[in-house]
Amino acid sequence: MSCEQSLITQSYLDGELRDEQAQAAERHLENCLACQEQAANTADLSDALRKLARYPAPELLRHKLTKQLDLETRRSPAGIFWMGAASGGGFSALAAGFALFLLLPPSAATLSQSVVEAHTAALTGGKTIMVASSNHHTVKPWLAAHAGISPPVVDFADQGFALTGGRTDEVAGRRAAVAVYAHGKHEVDLFTWPDRGAALPEPGMARGFRTAFWKAGDLDYAAVSDMDAAAFQKFVALAKTRRE
Repeated sequence: MSCEQSLITQSYLDGELRDEQAQAAERHLENCLACQEQAANTADLSDALRKLARYPAPELLRHKLTKQLDLETRRSPAGIFWMGAASGGGFSALAAGFALFLLLPPSAATLSQSVVEAHTAALTGGKTIMVASSNHHTVKPWLAAHAGISPPVVDFADQGFALTGGRTDEVAGRRAAVAVYAHGKHEVDLFTWPDRGAALPEPGMARGFRTAFWKAGDLDYAAVSDMDAAAFQKFVALAKTRRE
């Protein structure tokens, strides 16, 4: 089964379309079985490539940077090292230390603050949804194309949580995929990003929003919403056991 608009669909999945062209491609994708299959295959390929791309380079880089830091520290006292960091040999150690810092996983406190700030900014800025659809065949490949990961995307409308779309965002400086759900007048954001070995926060409250974090495979997840505790716990339970 094929479709004459398959090239347009692929351009959409690759993030090459904008504005009216992207919207037209989204509408077509919602109703075309052939392009939905193409989108699903694209998402599956993205999953497979992500799982294959598990090289030890980050650990090796950490090792090299750590050795460089140790070497530079031995060459000069700490005070001179930082005073001279803006010039000469100290600069290389400062750059190495900064690069090493970027590779380290974020703290639990940083993650909690980051997802709540992202959720709040999206709500106040009116930018909670970049791709509007209740069809996971539309939302999942869009997220795969724009966020670099393709997490499971399921509509829980029958359980009271309707999929309304998705967007990309940032969690502690890293790109994240966000599936957006509606529960009455409340919105719940489900963030997904590649796991970096960080310790995840415990369930809690921040700025009036409930948060929950968990890991599954090589991905980290976070749910954020201002709905009541019982509804939030129900959504988290559904999200943890979701299957497409």
